[in-house]
Amino acid sequence: MENMVGLRFLPTDEEIVDHYLRLKNNGGSNTSHVDQVISTLNICNFDPWDLPPQSRIESSNQVWYFFGRKESKYKKGERQKRKTKSGFWKKTGVTYSIKRKRGNREKIGEKRVLVFYKSGSKSNWVMHEYHHTSCLSPNESGAYTICKVQFKGEASKISSSSGVDNVEHSHSLATPMNNPGESENSSQFSGFLDHHQEMQFEAETQMNFEELLSYDLESLLAS
Repeated sequence: MENMVGLRFLPTDEEIVDHYLRLKNNGGSNTSHVDQVISTLNICNFDPWDLPPQSRIESSNQVWYFFGRKESKYKKGERQKRKTKSGFWKKTGVTYSIKRKRGNREKIGEKRVLVFYKSGSKSNWVMHEYHHTSCLSPNESGAYTICKVQFKGEASKISSSSGVDNVEHSHSLATPMNNPGESENSSQFSGFLDHHQEMQFEAETQMNFEELLSYDLESLLAS
């Protein structure tokens, strides 16, 4: 599919959970309509500065989206594997509920915020990890999540955050958007607050949004 000029990938928290994550977990063997937008990988197989080239969508604001799988650290318990080659992801703040805006505002998922620590020191890498309500049980190990990864520093310093200077990275079109219902207190943990009023977009995506919306409507009518 040719890149479509002028389209921007701006999913809200609700859309991330109720469209992409729901279809990825419930789509069976046919998830190509979401896979062409978000790549699937083991997030902890990569240090954060190695993730940008793995993204299917380029960005000018240093935000990248990935499907991952829940992987328990121990056979019993809810703790997830967070360690990478050069450091680890550490959860910060509370877990936020994601609810539908319309109807009875039922809970459809959760969002957890993590910060990457390299050699024990806090870095400028932040991750929002999204979980669907159908996959919140500790027994749902292996269920898909969506990880929204952001580098909060200057773009020129993405490579230097790894300690090397030759790491290639792409730039995506994804922009951070928090739920309208989230409190101001939640923003302090997100790492995305300072980007809300300054995003300028340019470039192309490789997805047909009308096809995605049509597929979602058909799946809703069939359910």
